Amino acid sequence: MAALPGVEPLRLVRDRSDRLVIQVRLDGRPAWLKLFCGTEPAASVRQAEARLHAAALALGQDLDAVAPPLLALPEQGILITAPAPGRPVAELLAEAGKAERAALIARMGAWLRQLAAPTRARGRFGPRFWLNGLEARIAAASGGWIDGDLVAGHMRRMRSEAELLRGAAVERGLCHGDLTPDNLFADTPRPGVLRLTAIDMQGCTVMALARDMARLLVWLESRREQPPARVRDGIALPDWLALTGVPGLLAPDQAPILRFLIGELMLAYYLDSARQPLRRRALVRAMRAWAAQEGTVRPVP
Repeated sequence: MAALPGVEPLRLVRDRSDRLVIQVRLDGRPAWLKLFCGTEPAASVRQAEARLHAAALALGQDLDAVAPPLLALPEQGILITAPAPGRPVAELLAEAGKAERAALIARMGAWLRQLAAPTRARGRFGPRFWLNGLEARIAAASGGWIDGDLVAGHMRRMRSEAELLRGAAVERGLCHGDLTPDNLFADTPRPGVLRLTAIDMQGCTVMALARDMARLLVWLESRREQPPARVRDGIALPDWLALTGVPGLLAPDQAPILRFLIGELMLAYYLDSARQPLRRRALVRAMRAWAAQEGTVRPVP
C-alpha cells in the first residue's frame, strides 16, 4: 500500500483474501483502514460507503449507531472508518451474570430493530437459497475432522423443513449481515444509558430479519462451554427468550424461519471450524439438540 498523506499505519489486524484491515491514525486520530483486494475494489469501496451511510440514517447515530466512514478512496480500494467507542459486547458477555447477559442480548436485539425499522416489509421466504449455500460449503469442505453422518443427517432435516417453509411470509429489513457481539461495541455516554455502535457493516443489506437473529444466537451457543439446562432450537432457552422477547423485533409467526436459519448457520459454522475444536464441540452439541426437537415448523397455508 502506497503512503497516504495524513495516514499513519499502526498494525495489521486482519489479512483476508478479499480485504486487509489496518489500525491507523488519520490526521492524528484513531481510525481503521480497509483495503479491498477483490476484482473490483473501487466498486466495493463505494458500496461499503453507501451501506454505512444508509445504516447511519436508519439508526439515527444516537444510542444506536454505526462507526461512520471518514475517508473513501475508491480508486485505491481504501475505506477509512472511525473507531467504535467502548468495549466489544463479547467482552461484556464474558463478564456478565444471567440477568446482565439477558439484558445485553435484548439490547442487541433492540439495535437490530432500530436498524431494520425504516425498511421493514413482508415478502416470501426462499429456503432454497440457503440450502444452495450449504451444499456449496459441503462440497468445498475437507478434512478428517468432519462427521459425514452428522452433516448428512442435518441436511436431511434442513431439506424437510425447507419444504414446509417455501413461500412462507417472511419479515425483511435492513440487517447488519454479521451480527455478532464482536461487531457491536458498548459504552455509556450518559450514566445508566448504554449505546451500541456497530463495526464491519460492509455486508449490510435488506434480508430476512431472522437471519441476523439466528447468527447472533448461534454465535452465542458456539461459545458455550457447558451444555445448557434447557434449549429451544438448539439454543440455550434464556438466550432464545431474551432475543425473541424484544418487543417489535420479530413476529411470532417467524419462529419456524428463525429455527430454519439457526440450523443453517449451525452447519455453516461447523464447516468453518477446522481450527476451532472447542467451538466445533459446542456446535455438534447444538446441532444434535436442534435436530432432536420437533420445532415449530408447520405446513404453510
